Amino acid sequence: MGGLAAAALALSGCQSQASAAGAASSSSATPPPDAVRPKTPAEALARLKEGNARFVAGSAIHPNQDAEARHAVVEHQEPWAQVHGCVDSRVSPELLFDQGIGDLFTTRTAGAVLDDTIVGSMEFGIGSPYEVPVLVILGHTGCGAVTATVAAVEANRENPAAPGEVVDIVDEIAPVVRRTKPLDDKAAYIDEVVRANTVSVVDALLKRSKIIRDAVAAGRTKVVPAVYDLDTGQVTWLS
Repeated sequence: MGGLAAAALALSGCQSQASAAGAASSSSATPPPDAVRPKTPAEALARLKEGNARFVAGSAIHPNQDAEARHAVVEHQEPWAQVHGCVDSRVSPELLFDQGIGDLFTTRTAGAVLDDTIVGSMEFGIGSPYEVPVLVILGHTGCGAVTATVAAVEANRENPAAPGEVVDIVDEIAPVVRRTKPLDDKAAYIDEVVRANTVSVVDALLKRSKIIRDAVAAGRTKVVPAVYDLDTGQVTWLS
């Protein structure tokens, strides 16, 4: 037993020395982008903007995506932003903001429309214990849900139709289509409706959720509309 104890003590000492050396060597280095969790809306927005800039430039660093990061969040998570966007396969928040495991809460519906479970999921992230400091409502150019709704409204302005439960999505977006002045350029018009719909979702969310409204009023959380460009990869912030 004495030999085993001595060996364990020696090993402990070596590990401590190695840890101390590692800490000393890294203490003077600039922390990587994923090292410190943003605490304020401004910090969280800055982190998202930095990540998107890397993605646009083709220099993504893919933080928090290795086995170590995966193991680190098994028992606990501390996401620092929430993104609600479209189900479109080309608009994956972790990719376009260059983030990783445990960084973002995400919810997605066609056209980024709201329903009770989606609002509840957002309240889950905004409320205690997570209290994420920023919630992004993310539309995207060329949105299929918006395009389909525009066509449905053009066919029947007052009672646009769609198959199955898709009509619920159309019903959510149709009022925005009716309020948006048509343009000769159909693609530009679709994107104009996308922008208007994204802002409309923010307004509807704040009216609908007291939990989120109170968090915004307290300055603890910010809800921000944005639009992702499928071609350039750039996220444009609408407020």
